[in-house]
Amino acid sequence: MSNISHKFLAGFCMGIAEITPGVSGATIAGLFNVYKEFVTFLHVFSPFKLKPNFKYFSQEINFSFIIPLLIGMAISVYLSAFAVDYLRNNFLYELKIFLSAVMLIAVIKNCAFDQPFFDSLKYFFDFILGLVMAVIISFSLLELDFNNIFLLPFAGILAFAAFLLPGISGSLVLVILGVYGNITTAIKDIDVLFLAPFIIGMVLSLLIIPAEIMKRINNNERKTKVFFSGLISGSIPAVWTHLF
Repeated sequence: MSNISHKFLAGFCMGIAEITPGVSGATIAGLFNVYKEFVTFLHVFSPFKLKPNFKYFSQEINFSFIIPLLIGMAISVYLSAFAVDYLRNNFLYELKIFLSAVMLIAVIKNCAFDQPFFDSLKYFFDFILGLVMAVIISFSLLELDFNNIFLLPFAGILAFAAFLLPGISGSLVLVILGVYGNITTAIKDIDVLFLAPFIIGMVLSLLIIPAEIMKRINNNERKTKVFFSGLISGSIPAVWTHLF
C-alpha cells in the first residue's frame, strides 16, 4: 500500500470511528501508527506556537501526511452519518462486539507490540489510573440538555477531547450528553447554524488539548501509551451501556 493510500485509509477509518459511538478516532490512529504525527499537526495550532505567516505553516506542517488523512476523514464522516443509524438499528449487538474487539486489539498493540511488554508493566499504575478515569467519566457525565446554543460549545469541547484521547469516542460522549441524533442530522443536512456553536467548542478544545498531549508524549512516550491503554480499556463498558 502506498504512503498516500495508507494515510487516506487511516483518515477514513478514523472518521468512521468518530461518527460511530464507541471507539475513539485516536484509538484507530494508534492502530495505523499515525497518532503522534496527527497530534503533532494539531499542536501547530496551539496559541503558544501559532504564528500568522505561511512560511511557518509550510515548515511545521507535513502536507503529504495531513491532506490525504483529512480528506479520508471528511469523506467518511459524511458517508458514515447515513450508515451508522442502519448499523445501530439492525446490528447493534454485532457492532458492540466489533468495537470492543478493536479496543482490545489497540490495548494489546500499545502494550505488547509497540514497546516491550515488560516495559509496559513498569507503568501498571498508570494503566489503572487511565482505566478508572475512563470508567468515572463514562458513567458520571451530567444529564443536562445540551441541545441549546449555550451548552453546545461544551458538548463540542468534550467530544473533541474524546476524539484526541484514545478510549471513548466523541460520538459516544454525544450519545451520553443526548445530542448525538441532532448532531448527525445537522451533518447530513449541512445545518451550519446549528453546528456553529458545537464547532466553536471543538476549536477551543483544539487550541488547548494537543499541546498537553504532546508534552506528555515527549516526556515519556511509553508511559503515555500505557495510560492511554487504560483509557481504552475503561471505555469498553460504556460501549455496552450507552450505545443503543
